[in-house]
Amino acid sequence: MSPAELEKKQDGLGSIRVQTKFLLGLAAILIAFSALASVTLYVLQKKELEEHAYQKSELVMLAMAANRRYVRTVLRPKMYEILGHDQFILEAMSSSYISRNVMEHFNDTVHNFTYRRVAINARNPDYEANSQEVEMIHFFDENPAIDEWKGIVKEGGQRNFVRYKPVYWEDSCTHCHGDPKLAPKEIIERYGDSRGFYREAGKVYGVMSIGLPVDLNLAKIKEIAITVFAIVFPSILFLYGIISVFFNRLIAQNLNNLLNIFRTGLGEGELAVERKNSDAVDEIYQMTTVARQMATDLQQNRKKLEDYAERILQSKELLQSVFDGITDPVVLIERAGGVKNVNKAFLERYSFFLENILHQVITLLPMDASCSDVYSAFPDKPVTKEIVLPGGEIFLIYFYPIQDEYKKTESLVCYMKDITEQKQLEAKIQQTEKLVSMGQLAAGVAHEINNPLGIILCHTELIKDEPNLSDEAKEDLEVIEKHADNCKAIVASLLNFARQHKSIKELTSINTIIREVVQLAANQFQQQNITIDLDLQEGQPLISVDIDKLKQVFFNLIINSGQAINENGYILISTAWLPGAESIQVVVEDNGCGLAKEMEDKIFDPFFTTKDPGKGTGLGLSVSYGIVKDHNGEIIFESIEGRGTRVAVLLPVEEEKVYE
Repeated sequence: MSPAELEKKQDGLGSIRVQTKFLLGLAAILIAFSALASVTLYVLQKKELEEHAYQKSELVMLAMAANRRYVRTVLRPKMYEILGHDQFILEAMSSSYISRNVMEHFNDTVHNFTYRRVAINARNPDYEANSQEVEMIHFFDENPAIDEWKGIVKEGGQRNFVRYKPVYWEDSCTHCHGDPKLAPKEIIERYGDSRGFYREAGKVYGVMSIGLPVDLNLAKIKEIAITVFAIVFPSILFLYGIISVFFNRLIAQNLNNLLNIFRTGLGEGELAVERKNSDAVDEIYQMTTVARQMATDLQQNRKKLEDYAERILQSKELLQSVFDGITDPVVLIERAGGVKNVNKAFLERYSFFLENILHQVITLLPMDASCSDVYSAFPDKPVTKEIVLPGGEIFLIYFYPIQDEYKKTESLVCYMKDITEQKQLEAKIQQTEKLVSMGQLAAGVAHEINNPLGIILCHTELIKDEPNLSDEAKEDLEVIEKHADNCKAIVASLLNFARQHKSIKELTSINTIIREVVQLAANQFQQQNITIDLDLQEGQPLISVDIDKLKQVFFNLIINSGQAINENGYILISTAWLPGAESIQVVVEDNGCGLAKEMEDKIFDPFFTTKDPGKGTGLGLSVSYGIVKDHNGEIIFESIEGRGTRVAVLLPVEEEKVYE
């Protein structure tokens, strides 16, 4: 309803105060309640009367059913047995005739019952169905699932409780009610051959009904309902008087007080616009006017708040999107040291849930324990700190203070950048530059030493050919020649290390290379009781490599492992295809003496060796490193002193893969 329609309606009722309206409405409700109570009592009593009548009729129905069942199952078969099937004594063999006569004798004693068993085209015209009974026969025939009907029916100015049940013809009935040619002659002689024949078993041709008069009982029930109404109504009038007094004291006066409060809040000017005359309208209308004005104001304010909240939410979502879009961990720390907020990268890296980390003390978290000095100081200028975690990860952490209007730091933004890969890349670049520099130096040194060595060896041969040399001189010359040859071998290795060789690459199976290298190296370890085990993954893609150079790499790694074991150990060589990295991995593991942690950074340096003097040049791993890099691969060295060494070689596979 629109405000204009509401105002028009209220103006029509303006002369009636709210208290009068309430009392009139209450009176109508109480009168209706009294009437409803009386009607309800009448309906319940009537229902109880019908139930009582139904129980009485049920006894009669059961008695008649037992009577007919006795005739059909006992008396009639016995009579047929004595008289034969051509004889039929109506008074002793017809269940309908017997049941009607029994009820006629019953009605002589009890006059309140009416029993009828009738049919359409009944054999005896006295038991022909009337219009009501014909209608019930058709009803039961059309609704075979319904086996009875009951209710109060007005007949001849009198109301009776009537109960109808369908009469189904059975097989035993067809002897007398089927084909008249087959019926007993006594029936034909008594009733003729036109009525009551051609019945089919299983169909409804008649009904059985019992009626009980209920006029007197209904009159008593009506009298009781009127008496109850006469008793309840005065009590309700008394209650009405009490409620009217309390309504005036508790509601009407408080409504006026509340209305005065609203008037004070909105102002009389606004109310005067909404109403024509305060004396001509009731308190509810005045409160409705005030409430409508307040609702308008609230709706406007709510719209403003919703717009403001929507803008705040959009700003928050935008800031959160930017915050979560940063791929490095970011933490916002409050002055007390608790976590105010973190981004998505932080949660994913440390496997936290946001609700579990908010307001936690940041120094209790393992990744920030090393920055406790910064958190405790809470600096007012940006701070940068590099930390190394126990797992070897390196972080560069930036701290940016957030200050209030008094230039006091109230929060810290902690931005953590993982520079582990950057540091590793820098180390690899330094290693490569070192190898290049060492290669250039080695080439220069080798050329300077190679010529004097050639002269020394040449003159040694010339002196050895002198005929008058003593045995002692010959032994000295052999020592000189031996050490000069060693120097020449080292110089040749230096030249080979420094020289740029052109790789000749071809597709091959990494497993084939490993098997050939192992077959070559295995013989050297038999006396040391060192076993070489292979775990080679089959079905790997072929790789394009310089076969001879890779054999050199793996041969060096196997020889180094054997020398680290010395005797009674094992070497495990495994290969695997890494689809995610598009690479094949070859791992050489041993259970040798291992290497100290501080030596790992030098392992690929030229001339660095842990072997005894004269047993190695220190160029094997440097050359291997260069060969792997030449194949765009990677070599990873891991060793634990006293437990063994693991070297992994990663070799990239061509984009267009060919499988073995």
